[in-house]
Amino acid sequence: MDRDVECTHCHVVMTSWSAPGSPVRYYQCPFCTRTHSSPYGEVFRRGAGARVLAARSAPGGIPTATADDVRWAGIKASAARWFARLDAEERARRTSYDASAPPPLARARPAVPLVDPRHVIALKPTGSRRKP
Repeated sequence: MDRDVECTHCHVVMTSWSAPGSPVRYYQCPFCTRTHSSPYGEVFRRGAGARVLAARSAPGGIPTATADDVRWAGIKASAARWFARLDAEERARRTSYDASAPPPLARARPAVPLVDPRHVIALKPTGSRRKP
């Protein structure tokens, strides 16, 4: 395949390479790093992650991304690192308390004693005792 391939997620031209003498060509998005290979033509025909462009966009298949695309890629990468850090902190917090101690929520609740049903007294309202 000698035409450019576009990432359907980022809408930029994917970089490509192949090993010397190999008929297989690999395509990778420079922003989301999704990778596809030429033997899986179904991916390109259906546009499932990558699609073949009708004409070459630039000599050598250099990715054509706008400044906004680059900015959003940076924001997404920063958010991914932040969420990964929060997940790691949450996992560390869950495993840091003593396993023999009850969970923090169970300790905060007051204990309700169980009562034998024979000792329960039913209360009924009495008639009205209003003074005139």
